[in-house]
Amino acid sequence: IYSALSEFETLPDRFPDMYKSLKVVERPEKDMVIVEEDLEIAGRRIHQKTRHTLLQGNGIKSQVLEGDTKGTVIEIMLKQNDDPASTDITINADLQLGKLGKVLGIFAKGKIKQGLEKVIEGLESGQTSRPT
Repeated sequence: IYSALSEFETLPDRFPDMYKSLKVVERPEKDMVIVEEDLEIAGRRIHQKTRHTLLQGNGIKSQVLEGDTKGTVIEIMLKQNDDPASTDITINADLQLGKLGKVLGIFAKGKIKQGLEKVIEGLESGQTSRPT
């Protein structure tokens, strides 16, 4: 799961329903990448610049630097269970929706969290939206 999350360039191939495009614009540190990405969330297309920081094999922290959701911070934490085939996944999200929130309405945060959970479920099961 960690490998799939950390291979940023492959996200549009793995999840074409969510990631419409992704371009790495900078790698300021070994475990950090800044990308420009076009996403489709809750039926709306958004463009944003995001900093993704890998958390020593335990997860990823993403912070939106520019765009309609500027200031959003999402942490996806991974914890190996006693069963080597099982991993606990925790998503913490501080969503800043700005204009997007006005367009999507009061259910915007729920729609975005559902989208994230769907992506994580796909990673857990090994099934992504990747075309065959």
